[in-house]
Amino acid sequence: MGDPVQRPLDFIRDYLATAYGLNPGELTGSRSFDSLELDSIAQVEMFVTVSDHYGIQLNDSLARGNTTLQETADLVQEALEAAGGRQQDASAID
Repeated sequence: MGDPVQRPLDFIRDYLATAYGLNPGELTGSRSFDSLELDSIAQVEMFVTVSDHYGIQLNDSLARGNTTLQETADLVQEALEAAGGRQQDASAID
């Protein structure tokens, strides 16, 4: 999980699979946090981890249960672009 050029959606999938023991095959971009049965604390922890990994600021108030993994990856991509960081492909491969 330490590759800084890893695509945001892939990083999010890897993080959730490792941190919460979720099946990586079930972590498609269309899955919401609610559907994964992750509470708001888990979502905020993931936002902090993603922010630290990419060196960006993500507003953890955007962490909502109905937010999908792809929407989260898109937020990361937008923050990377706003920060002038390396362009990353945040598109889903489901």
